[in-house]
Amino acid sequence: MMPNLDQVFWLNWASFSSGEKCADCGSDLSIFIVDLAPDVTDAMLYETFAGRYLSVKGAKVVFDSNTRCSKGYGFVRFGDETECTRVMSEMNGQY
Repeated sequence: MMPNLDQVFWLNWASFSSGEKCADCGSDLSIFIVDLAPDVTDAMLYETFAGRYLSVKGAKVVFDSNTRCSKGYGFVRFGDETECTRVMSEMNGQY
């Protein structure tokens, strides 16, 4: 589980802007997660979702390149649209 379980995080749909390319994304679906605790890592974020949803393909916490501190948000990629939609209702505000 992610640390600081008292801190609620929120989910939203995410997409790449029209100018960005993602060679390995294919038909992946991403959710945007905000209010992450400062000590959450990519692995922790991945494990939190992959433990409940089989179509999780990856997770990324965004870090400030200068301070190397988390910016408090990240993304989780899914391969199945139905499951991604289910995540939005089941996990939003749960931790």
